[in-house]
Amino acid sequence: MSDYDVIVCGGGPSGATTAFYAARAGLRVALVDRAKFPRDKACGGLLTPRVLSELPELEPFIEPVIECASHDVRLYSPSLKYRIDFDFGPHTPWNIRREIFDNALLEAARDAGAEVFTGTRASSFDFNGGVTVTTPQGDLTAQVVVGAMGPNDPLAQLMRKERGVAPWHDGEIGTALMWEPEVGRDFMEHAFGSQRSLLVHFRPAGIEGYGWVFPKDTILNIGFGGYNRTIKSVNVREIWKGYLELLRNDGYFPEGDPDPPVKGAPLPLGGPLRATTMERTLIVGDSAGMVSPLSGEGIYYGMHAGKLAVETIQQALASGDFSQRALDSYHRAWQRTFGQELRDLSFFARLALKIPERMVYYGTRDPKMCEIFADLFLGVTPGGLGKRKPVARALRNVIRYPYFGWG
Repeated sequence: MSDYDVIVCGGGPSGATTAFYAARAGLRVALVDRAKFPRDKACGGLLTPRVLSELPELEPFIEPVIECASHDVRLYSPSLKYRIDFDFGPHTPWNIRREIFDNALLEAARDAGAEVFTGTRASSFDFNGGVTVTTPQGDLTAQVVVGAMGPNDPLAQLMRKERGVAPWHDGEIGTALMWEPEVGRDFMEHAFGSQRSLLVHFRPAGIEGYGWVFPKDTILNIGFGGYNRTIKSVNVREIWKGYLELLRNDGYFPEGDPDPPVKGAPLPLGGPLRATTMERTLIVGDSAGMVSPLSGEGIYYGMHAGKLAVETIQQALASGDFSQRALDSYHRAWQRTFGQELRDLSFFARLALKIPERMVYYGTRDPKMCEIFADLFLGVTPGGLGKRKPVARALRNVIRYPYFGWG
């Protein structure tokens, strides 16, 4: 008999959510992560309201760690000549700190009944009549394993080889760099007010991506992210220096000349994998490329995928069928839920990151396009994405406002 029904490898939001729902359903669950929690991760730390509206069972664990709400966003064109100001209305996103948020989800999984092994690396996998996960502390066995270890997930790499899915290349992988300085509540109130406005700057220093400032309670989350094909060719330290100077000149960063201890993390930006299962295996979250290619946001997609994965695992345990064909019901489920949304975001990413000046300009001329662009970028409206109308409107504006030569 196996030790567990399911082993979840990776304790970030997607893995912890998978373990939470599996344990809550009465399954025997092991959660394995190589890091010791709490641990931080390079991320803007913005939570869309869809997380709680679609995963309400996690509300008691998430609400206490929300720092504050941000009620509007300011999106700047690369030249800073144009700016979209958008009020989120009732769909306000929340600011969280990943070190605290991720730990809260891990504890939610533990409270639900999952056995949690942190500081434990899953080093190899064997699929002989079940699943054996080898760790330095010993072997763990289960009927099913879930890969949630991020873009370099070794379990996802096994699945890719089995299913013929090519590795990501530089045009599909990005990097996020982040710093969270303490600036105090007085400065935060003066610079960002009670609205806690989000700031987004497209193509800082020509990087194919964006810079951001997401204000928490007393801490600023400052960062930038982009495709590796451009980040590899720039001086990151100079980019930081220039971005902080821009923010300081606009009153969004205190005086001083800090040398920030920057954190970095890889981002899969090529869209979701065309296969996310093999026999006895499901892949969720960043491991499966479930990240917005436009903004790099993946918390919502990974968490929702975790819940959908558990539904398929329950069916497999009930039927005793752990084949790829049986587990593919999970792949179809997430495709129905947000697959079209991620495909539309891929289109907008190509458009917005190639001609960001023009896209922000469209937003200043077309109020509906302003709403669409801000919503696509931050994904705050429940069910507001994955439709053809935003794509059609964007294409119409490309023809309507043909300012050739803009980047």
